[in-house]
Amino acid sequence: MLMESVVATVLAGAVGVTAAVALVKAPFVSDLFRDAGLVELPPFPVEAVLVGLGAATAVGVLAGALPALIATRIKVIDAIRS
Repeated sequence: MLMESVVATVLAGAVGVTAAVALVKAPFVSDLFRDAGLVELPPFPVEAVLVGLGAATAVGVLAGALPALIATRIKVIDAIRS
């Protein structure tokens, strides 16, 4: 259960970061910045990518670890009955 949640959140984080980079680099966004008077667009920082992926991984670890810890405390026969 822990591995599934970590893999799912890492994949979701990668999709989210990809979508954010695509949005920032989209032509209509650069046109909006130019219309607002901003001549040069700021680059997309690599630190933001790493923080986003790290946050997604941390959420996945917590979301998978808490149910896994609770499941280890339940007796097998009680888990089968419920």
